[in-house]
Amino acid sequence: PRSLRPAPPRTRAASRTRAMAPAHTVCFCNNRGGVGKTFMAFQTACEAARARPEKKVLVIDFSLYSDQTALLLGGSARESFGAPMKGLQVTVDNTTCDTRAEGLIRDLEHAPDVMDVDERSGKERKPSSSIFGAFFSRQKSPTKTGKSAEAKETAPPRALDLSPYMIRPNDHNPEIPPNLFLVPSAGATSWSQTQREDDDFDEKEVPLWARRGDGWQACAKRLRLAIDALPEPFQAVFVDTDHLAACVLTKLALACCAKTVVPLSFDDGDFNRLFQDVTGNALFTDVMLPMIENGTCRARVFRMVFTKVTSTKNEPVTTDGGIDSPFKPTNTVAAQMDAMASQVQSACHSDRRYAALFDENEDFIAGTNSQFRKKYFTAMKLVPDLAANLSKMCGLPLCAMTSRKYTAPSGLSGQSSKTVLDGLKAEIRNLTTRVLDEMYDGTISAS
Repeated sequence: PRSLRPAPPRTRAASRTRAMAPAHTVCFCNNRGGVGKTFMAFQTACEAARARPEKKVLVIDFSLYSDQTALLLGGSARESFGAPMKGLQVTVDNTTCDTRAEGLIRDLEHAPDVMDVDERSGKERKPSSSIFGAFFSRQKSPTKTGKSAEAKETAPPRALDLSPYMIRPNDHNPEIPPNLFLVPSAGATSWSQTQREDDDFDEKEVPLWARRGDGWQACAKRLRLAIDALPEPFQAVFVDTDHLAACVLTKLALACCAKTVVPLSFDDGDFNRLFQDVTGNALFTDVMLPMIENGTCRARVFRMVFTKVTSTKNEPVTTDGGIDSPFKPTNTVAAQMDAMASQVQSACHSDRRYAALFDENEDFIAGTNSQFRKKYFTAMKLVPDLAANLSKMCGLPLCAMTSRKYTAPSGLSGQSSKTVLDGLKAEIRNLTTRVLDEMYDGTISAS
């Protein structure tokens, strides 16, 4: 397979010129699992690629569980208990640790022009173990160029070519649009395997979520440079992150993307953990605010999306509080959406630091409740169990689903009606348009 061939030489950005960086860079973040983050990223990325076949979409899987990779490369179904997910088996069979996210992060960390300087002494430190932990494979030694430290320090920055780390899911899963590309991940080392205290213990075996410090920041700059240098057809980049919001991977996404989409559940405890989390993992307070204060957070909250919302009618409505929804939720749910949106704006009023999380100025955020809710909040319909499970198990995006009968490798089978699918497709199209722009507002595919 192409992904097993030796990686081509990395090139400078100047040799891969483009008029401008991708128009949209979006990361999906929440420090609570199960809110629909990966499912939403999967559906919107596939719809973006379907809606504009002349452009390319890149998806980067920065989740420790590699769920996005599994969905795009064949689905999450397992043929038997203990068997790997189909999509992850495809990943392992067609890539190596050098051509997945593991290799990308390692190469970003040990790029030839990287200088790791001790802030106290001002001297260059010797290469240390990976700051990214056991999720990533054995590190390469830094390239020896023979140049002096001064030459390295003044050398122009290099943009790492991302193409050697990409795979085209359509080559393995024909349900995915052929203009969508993926930087896959396939971490396999468990937490327990990293917790050793014997004499042979190596610090590099400590998992990434246990690491501290700012060593990731140089890598973030290089990753952003690499994304900005993507060839012109790439117009949208989606990054799926882990629910361990304080981990290095999520910080890399927040440092490189312009937009953050935050999926929301209706659980009050889950919602409050965006602001307060005893584990130090609150997306807003523990991760984004410190990054904004030290100048490393490029991303701002662009949409907060209530997920798994029960619909009573397929027609757009505006709640009493001003939230635009592409469908009509129950009155109780609509009131709950308004109340939670009000809590977010209240947090911005009471602590102005939270206002900096959003991409509007403080005057706008301090304005009327309806303005704030209209801009930042929307909803995603609860997908019926059969359609949702077949989509995940088969790696089948809703935008490509038809009313025929599908059977997952696990044995689950069934079909959804044209009416149901048309409603779901229209809603995914509307959400994609709100996350990106009106250029993605196309005709839905036949069901």
